[in-house]
Amino acid sequence: MAAQKDQETEWKRIQTKTFKRWCNEHLKVQRIEIDDLSTSFCDGVKLIILLEVLSGKSLGRYNKIPKRPVQKMENVSKALEFIMKTEKIKLVNIGTEDIVTPNIKLILGLVWTLILHYQISIGFQIDGSNSPRHGGHSGHSAKQALLNYIREKLPHKTINNLTTSWNDGILVAALVDAHAPGLCTEVDTMVPENSLENATLAMTLAQDWLGIAQLLEPQDMVNPKVDELSMMTYLSQFLEAKAKPGAPLKPRVDPSKVVVYGPGVEKNGFEGIPEKAVFIVDITGAGSGVVSAHCTGPDGPVPLDIEDNHDQTYTCTYIPRGPGVHTIEVHLDGKPIKASPFTVNISSGFDASKVKVSGRGLLGGRILEPFNLIIDTRNAGQGNITIMIDGSEATTITDVLDDGTNRLVIVASEVGEYRVQIDYEGQRVPGSPFLIPVCDPSQVKVHGSGITGEGLLIGEPAELLVDMTESGVGQLEVGMTLPDGKLETVKMMPTDQPNVLRGSYLPSMLGDYKVNVQLAKANVLSSRVSVAQRARIGGSKVAYVGVDNLIDVFAADGDMGAEFQFKGRPGLKGVDCNFERKSANHKIVHYTPHHVGVLLVTVQCAGTSLQHEVRCLDPSKVTVSESIGSATAETQQTFVVDTSLAGPGTVEIRVSDPMERPLHADVVERADAPGIYSVTYTPPANQTPLTAPVCKVEVSFEGKAIKGSPFEVQVSSPNKVKGYGPGLEKAIVMEPISFTVDASQAGDGSLNLTIEGPEECNIDCKANGDHIYCVSYVPPLAGTYSVNIKFAEVHIPGSPFLVTCSRAPPDASKCHAVMERDNQAIMVDARDAGGTGALEVGVWGSLVPASYVTVEHNGDYTFNVSYEIPEPGEVEISIKWHGQHIKGSPFNVITV
Repeated sequence: MAAQKDQETEWKRIQTKTFKRWCNEHLKVQRIEIDDLSTSFCDGVKLIILLEVLSGKSLGRYNKIPKRPVQKMENVSKALEFIMKTEKIKLVNIGTEDIVTPNIKLILGLVWTLILHYQISIGFQIDGSNSPRHGGHSGHSAKQALLNYIREKLPHKTINNLTTSWNDGILVAALVDAHAPGLCTEVDTMVPENSLENATLAMTLAQDWLGIAQLLEPQDMVNPKVDELSMMTYLSQFLEAKAKPGAPLKPRVDPSKVVVYGPGVEKNGFEGIPEKAVFIVDITGAGSGVVSAHCTGPDGPVPLDIEDNHDQTYTCTYIPRGPGVHTIEVHLDGKPIKASPFTVNISSGFDASKVKVSGRGLLGGRILEPFNLIIDTRNAGQGNITIMIDGSEATTITDVLDDGTNRLVIVASEVGEYRVQIDYEGQRVPGSPFLIPVCDPSQVKVHGSGITGEGLLIGEPAELLVDMTESGVGQLEVGMTLPDGKLETVKMMPTDQPNVLRGSYLPSMLGDYKVNVQLAKANVLSSRVSVAQRARIGGSKVAYVGVDNLIDVFAADGDMGAEFQFKGRPGLKGVDCNFERKSANHKIVHYTPHHVGVLLVTVQCAGTSLQHEVRCLDPSKVTVSESIGSATAETQQTFVVDTSLAGPGTVEIRVSDPMERPLHADVVERADAPGIYSVTYTPPANQTPLTAPVCKVEVSFEGKAIKGSPFEVQVSSPNKVKGYGPGLEKAIVMEPISFTVDASQAGDGSLNLTIEGPEECNIDCKANGDHIYCVSYVPPLAGTYSVNIKFAEVHIPGSPFLVTCSRAPPDASKCHAVMERDNQAIMVDARDAGGTGALEVGVWGSLVPASYVTVEHNGDYTFNVSYEIPEPGEVEISIKWHGQHIKGSPFNVITV
């Protein structure tokens, strides 16, 4: 609704402005104008003048300076009568008061009626005349007649309506040029995106040279909400439009008749880069116009000169800056000619594919030492070599050798892979870019038994590990000289680690082996390894009680005759063992210790006494204190790990939070009890509401998880428990009251409730699910009660809660009296009556009052009342509680 209202307001604004301009255009002959269309016709004067100008007739005498309303009414009435009776123009739904009042909508309708009659209908003779003007539009509506007229003027344009079809400003420019060919030739190059610029140019030319008044502003014409009547008012002015003398009519050109020729625009272009490229533009037969041309090369715009030959031909020259496709655009008066743009391929005249690059430098080099590449361009034509190096810092030197080849010398100052790109006249040569490794042999690290000689035996592989992580990679060569002088190459293979290679060799005789390692032809290592042993013992230094453990014995071929002896340190008892022969030079000893302690294994083999010490352990004997299973968040926790019966091993303890992130734990071995460890850590607060937080404790002994590990630790968070409700604030004696305990975010833990006060209270606790509890109690006496709430044996926040308990407001109806001792005593029970003890008792005999009345409080809001009446008979007893009679009071009794 709002959008519709805005649209109506917009067209009304445009129409009001257009109709006011139309009126002023005709009133200017009388040198008057109207400012506001809604009020300027109110007194009828300017309306009468306008009708006289439009009709060319006089309306007779009228009030030229009307002051009274009746005079204004007479003027307007006279104008309307002239329109209808004299001019025979039909008016609908408009009267004198509509103009005097005024009613802008009806006034706009009146003005449109005048425009339609005096400008449009008369112009097209659509009043029924048999002599139609402008192409015979008789019988058509004004709108249709105007559309037909414009379509005849613009046969090559699509005109769908008299509103939005004109928003881009191109149609009005075409209409101007159609009435004065050459006046608006810019229409040929107009684009819809420049709508306001198009309309402004066309409407200005129409006003200046065709006499078309700008009844409509350019910004209104390009407005999508422009109204149809305003457009018809403006466009109908073109019916009689003719160019004024001196109008700037420009001759039209035909770019399709322009001819362009010459090597500078030929598609095959040039072999080699020419000094200049020339082509001719011939505009003979295309009309006089301005010739323009532009050249764009692979790297951007290329300067282009145009020389007028004064015979309707132009010589164009450009200088290519390098090889590649050049694009030539040629325009006549800003319009592209036929076949433009032209593409011209300019080759370098060189063949980079025939360039050859060789040399040891392709395999790599060493830092701070020059290495060479040979670049052979002898079969590639004369051209320039371009070298670019990406990677670490390096310097280069290029010189020409006697045989016509080029030598590239590179000196690298850092380890790394260098990307060497070689171009010949801007084109890559075969193989470029070259990836050349540069290394620092001094940073190579070599490891393994094949270098140290430790434990080497005849017939057993000796391993080598070459680490080039810090040195950088390069051509690696590993060789070996045998004891008999022969040379062998050690084959190196990649490992899972980048830049680390592994290899091995097999000693076949006793003696010295010389191992040589070279990187990029530079010596890295020369090591002499002696193979002097014929037997070796190996295996784990740790054994486990009750399971099969292994010891390996290696010996040279034919030397496996081995004797074994097991000897335990004091306290070690019993070892079961057997032997397994794996090969001629490899035997396995299977043994099972039955007790913890240190075991010494001695082997006599190949004339050598070999010893192997083993620690015997029993992880099943490791125990953990029961306190490990539960903990309180943000509170230091301690548990004990006892390894004293498990043997001489190492304990490892890792603690992680519920998110499996490691927690710091202090592990301390007790000085007075070796093998017993105290472990202390602090669980964090629960970060995941509605789930029980669980920490994890992993305990391993000599790398093996003990029984039960990992242990789950249920972490409770008493500080996350909330207690709330009236039962934690104040209470009334003998009235049930409740409160809530919310432990939903506290994890696992036991809830403990106690109430301390003047009298013991019974507590009723009900679980509502999700660890939320409803707790109720009935305080028997007034006073202060301490409500203790503990979770996992820890007070929750706010506990203990101090609750003040008071009696209810007094209610005498709940106070009861019982007669005793033949009506000589009364027991008053006010326990349920509230109040604080304001009891009033009055006793009157039939003749005299009681001799005395005593009231004794029993401490629990019950009272013993006794009295004495001197004479027996009827007695009236009044009992009030806080000034109000209790139930049945006053009482009438008979005493004897």
